[in-house]
Amino acid sequence: MEIVIILVSVLVAGFILFRPISKKELDKYDDKDNWSNMGF
Repeated sequence: MEIVIILVSVLVAGFILFRPISKKELDKYDDKDNWSNMGF
């Protein structure tokens, strides 16, 4: 049972980390008014 949980966790983490980045996300990241990418 633990193997199934670990396998699902790895698949979900891999999907989140390696999914294609959408145009909307790129625009949000490049926005100069976005405080999340200011390096604080």
